[in-house]
Amino acid sequence: MSADPSAPTAPTDPAPAAAPRAGGIAAPAGFGGYLGQFDSYRVVACAAVVLQHSLLFTVASGIVAPWAVVMLLHFSRTAFFFLTALVLTYAQITRPRSTWGFWRRRYVQLGVPYLVWTGIYWVFTVVTHPGAWNHAGSLLWHELVFGYYQLYFAVVLFQLYLVFPLLLRLVRSSRHHGRLMMVSGGFALLLSTDIHWPGAFGAVGHATVWLEPHWPFSRDLLTYQEQFIAGVLVALHFDQVRQFVERWCRQVIAGAIAIGIAATLWYLGCVWTGSATGRASDLYQPVAFLWFTAAVAGLECGTWWWYRRTVTGHRPRFSGLSATYLANLTGGVFLCHVLFINMMRSALETTGLEPRLGWAGTVAVLYSTTLLLSVLFSALVLRTPLRWVIGGPVRAEQRARLDALARSAGAPLVAPAPS
Repeated sequence: MSADPSAPTAPTDPAPAAAPRAGGIAAPAGFGGYLGQFDSYRVVACAAVVLQHSLLFTVASGIVAPWAVVMLLHFSRTAFFFLTALVLTYAQITRPRSTWGFWRRRYVQLGVPYLVWTGIYWVFTVVTHPGAWNHAGSLLWHELVFGYYQLYFAVVLFQLYLVFPLLLRLVRSSRHHGRLMMVSGGFALLLSTDIHWPGAFGAVGHATVWLEPHWPFSRDLLTYQEQFIAGVLVALHFDQVRQFVERWCRQVIAGAIAIGIAATLWYLGCVWTGSATGRASDLYQPVAFLWFTAAVAGLECGTWWWYRRTVTGHRPRFSGLSATYLANLTGGVFLCHVLFINMMRSALETTGLEPRLGWAGTVAVLYSTTLLLSVLFSALVLRTPLRWVIGGPVRAEQRARLDALARSAGAPLVAPAPS
C-alpha cells in the first residue's frame, strides 16, 4: 500500500549527503543504511517479551518450572537495550546530528507514542478496575513518571537519550575500549550482587533497599549500563565484531546455551535449598546478569547466521512472513500486547474457560491469541495515518529512506559473502 502523502510521519532531521565510513554488515557501510540483519533479532526478542508477560500474568508463586522460564526470558529486555544503543551509535556516527537535533528527533519519536499509550492504559485501568477512578489523578502521574508495566522501557530510554551524546563522545575519545567493557561488566556484577544481597553491603545495601521504593531499579539507567556500553562499542567496532561472529558464531551460541543451563541449575539449587521461586528467579542477581549477556550475544550470532542464509538464497523469503515484514510490527506489538493480555485474561475468566484449560493451556491460549491480536492490530495501524503515533518508529519507511540514500552514495545493500 502506498504511503499517504498527507499522513504524519515521525519527525526527522535531514541526513547529510555523505558520511565517513563506520564499518558495517549487510548495510551500506559507507552511508550507514538500515541494519537489516537485526530484523530477525527484533522478532525473536519481541516474541520472548510477549511469552514472558503471558507467563507472568498467569503463573502462581511456588510453581518451579515456569519461574525458571520467566528468569530465562528476562533476557529480552537487555536484548532490546543493547540493540537500541547499537542503533543509536551507528546512526550518530554515520549520520551525525547535533545534540539538540538528536534530542529533538529521539524524544519526539518515542515520547509521542509513550504519551498516547500511557493515556490508553490509564483509561483502560480506570474503566476496568473498580474504585480506580477515585485515584485517577495519582494513577496517571505514576504511570507518566514510572511507565505502565512494559512502558518502563521508554522511561529508561529517555534517560539514555539525555546522556547519550556525552556518553558517545567519552567512549569514542577513549583508547581502551576493552578495559571500558570490563569495568562496565564488573560494575554490573557488583550492582546485581548489591541488589540481590543488600545485607552483605552494609550501609550501601541499606541505601539500596531504601532507594528501590522511590525509584525502582527496573527504571534506572545504571541497571542496564552494561548493555548500553556493549551496544555502543559493537557499533564502533562493527567490522571487527562481524568478523568475530562469522568465525565464532557456533561457539558463542553453544556458550550461551551452556550458561543458560548453568543459570537454570543455579535457580533450581536455590529453590531446593529453601528460596522462594520469585527470589530464585530474580533478574537482579549475578547469575541472571551473566545469562542475559550470554543470551544477547547468542541471539546476535544466531540471527546473523539466519540473515546470511537468507540473503545468500539458502532460505526462501515469503513477503508476508519475512523477518523484514515482522520486524516492522515489533514496535506496535510491544506497545499494545499488554492491553490484549488483559483483555484475553478477562475473557477467559468471564467464559469460565480458564479452570478447564488448566495453567499450561491458559498460557498457550493467552500467548497465541495475544500474539495474533497484537500482530493484526500492528499491521492494521501501519496502514493508517497514525502509524508512528500508535505503532512507534515506522521501520519500513526508515528502510526505504536509508537504502535510497545509500544507493545514491554507491554503497552496497547486501552483505558480502564471508571469506
